[in-house]
Amino acid sequence: MHRKLWIGAMALALLISLGWGWNEYRLAGEYRLAAENNNRRALNDFASHLDLLETDLAKGNVANTPAQKILYLSQVSSKSEAALKDFAQIPAQQTGLSYVGQFLTQSGEFARILAQRVAGGGTITSEEETTLKDMHERLMPVNQQVQELILRMDTERLVWTDPDPSWRQRLGLGTKVAEASADGSEAPSKSVRSGLDQLDAELQKLPPFSYTGEYATRVVAKPLGLPAGEVTKDQALDKARDFLNKIGYADATPEFSGESQTELACYIFNYKESYLEVSRQGGVITLYRDQRAIEPRTLSIDAAASKAKAVLQALGWQQVVITSSEEFGSYVQFDAVYEKDGVRIYPDKVRLMISLDNGQLVGYDAVPYYAFHHARTFPTKLSMEQAVRKLRPNFQVLESRLAVIPKRGNQEIYSYEFRGRYQGEEYLIYLNATNGSEEKIQRIIKTPRGEYLK
Repeated sequence: MHRKLWIGAMALALLISLGWGWNEYRLAGEYRLAAENNNRRALNDFASHLDLLETDLAKGNVANTPAQKILYLSQVSSKSEAALKDFAQIPAQQTGLSYVGQFLTQSGEFARILAQRVAGGGTITSEEETTLKDMHERLMPVNQQVQELILRMDTERLVWTDPDPSWRQRLGLGTKVAEASADGSEAPSKSVRSGLDQLDAELQKLPPFSYTGEYATRVVAKPLGLPAGEVTKDQALDKARDFLNKIGYADATPEFSGESQTELACYIFNYKESYLEVSRQGGVITLYRDQRAIEPRTLSIDAAASKAKAVLQALGWQQVVITSSEEFGSYVQFDAVYEKDGVRIYPDKVRLMISLDNGQLVGYDAVPYYAFHHARTFPTKLSMEQAVRKLRPNFQVLESRLAVIPKRGNQEIYSYEFRGRYQGEEYLIYLNATNGSEEKIQRIIKTPRGEYLK
């Protein structure tokens, strides 16, 4: 009798275990499908905005009247921003993210600066016309490859990632045949991810695109904020270990993988699926990326903000304040700017990305801070009351403060920042703190993913 009960109990336990395992397998499959659908949507949106950007850039090169120039350059700026937001949601290798992200940021800003100048009665120089042409020539092959990948994804039903190797391949059985196109070039990709990897590889062959602009932080002639003195590779390794320990990876063993030759020359280290850069001058962490797969969301935006503040505290950022956040599905991006004596200094920025599965730091970019940070002396200013009188009537001020904002040519403007409401919509208005002239107006667009500035 006892034996039968024992066998029955074991059978019941086995059934429960199988049921639990099947349910977990089903849930994992649903999560993978949801993640792949999100990736495909982001890639389709990116391709659409990239195609429109390339068209507007072509039209802007042809346009000859100020009105048409303003129209198409403004559209280039907005399409660059939209494409960048889509691209940020596509899981891709950091090399591709670095080139495409920087290119979209710089080209969009360059077009915006030119549009503003033409709108103010200025002209575009022959050198700037050449830069616009160069931008278009670089963008055309990238756009073509992305559109081809989208077409193959739809017509050939490409899976997102390459399938796992079969048991025969794992055991080393069978014959491996190297595939190649008839002309000897690399074979077409068999998955969307490998197609993106091929695109990344092609992009790395292009020379860096650079110009002197408001946010061209990676092409400054000389970083202003790096601490003095140089560190050795071993000292940089200790800095990398300390950083990883502070963000939650105890006893981490990062491996040296090379050096960058940019203006912020760095030692590069890898750890698991992440990598980080330590500046040769000063030995500070300038960049960190974790490329791990992010699990289903468990945290709210407010909880992620608390995690971001804790990370800033742990890393020693005592004088920065979080000024904006934006949700990208699996993570939230936070921008924190340096604040001194009540003045927000926007060029000195640190960016954090907090995952929404466990609140870990998955992205960190302190390049703008170390590129632009320096001691500033502020000129005499108007009083707050005098500045408020410069605003248009019926503009309802909600917040006000002093701020330093970037302007073209890496210049900076000491200004009053007014956040307010006019006719039911919110704006940021920046007035020159010395003479009260309007320097910048930004419209605040509120969405479930965060606040956007236009």
